[in-house]
Amino acid sequence: MEAAHQEMSQADFARAMGVSRAAVSQWKSKDILRDDAFTKPGKSGKIIYAVAIEQVRRNRDIGQSLGNGIATRTTVEDAAQVQPAAAPDPAPVQQPSLPMAEAAPAEQAVPEAPAASSTPAAPKPDTVEDQLKRAKLEEQLRRNRIQAADEALRQGMLMSADDAREQMTRIAGMMLQIFEGALPDFAAAMAAQFNVPQRDVLHLLRAEFKKVRKTAAMKERARADEVEKDVATSVELDA
Repeated sequence: MEAAHQEMSQADFARAMGVSRAAVSQWKSKDILRDDAFTKPGKSGKIIYAVAIEQVRRNRDIGQSLGNGIATRTTVEDAAQVQPAAAPDPAPVQQPSLPMAEAAPAEQAVPEAPAASSTPAAPKPDTVEDQLKRAKLEEQLRRNRIQAADEALRQGMLMSADDAREQMTRIAGMMLQIFEGALPDFAAAMAAQFNVPQRDVLHLLRAEFKKVRKTAAMKERARADEVEKDVATSVELDA
């Protein structure tokens, strides 16, 4: 009997749908499974698979189908792969032995079994429910990434690129101020060492310092122009 026309017990139907027996009981109590999905009145007897799976697909709440019931099978193709356990084949009855002359014609009369069909199965259609499940999964993954980024930001593992650029500019400015502010001390030490006027030494140091700063600024500007404007940094987060 084909899967679409099977009659099965509640336990077998739960296994075919990928849910628990309690879930099938809830479907009965919530009228998701109705009387015509059973072989006997009062929602008793065996479950008619083709009717029951269509009722689950049509009557189940969309919130449940995207929540904890996202793994529920709701297509005939899926559940057809889950069959009730078949009873073991009875032991073959031993036939009385026959003389060789009588057994030979019977063996020749047995036709060979036809080879199994190698035709590939048709691809499963992409239903609206499958699309909703994928959208729900993508939304959850995106929410996890955002939460992981927020957590890393709170722990100091991430920072804004604008904040980093501002901090580096502030540090560079502070270092320049420190060096330039130390020039009078350098001039006084050199003037005492070589017995020259401190004012002349300070004037020379400041002039040379301005040249060095201008050259460094030009090199840094040229290096920044060669670097790509949009630079992405890969950071692995525990989502």
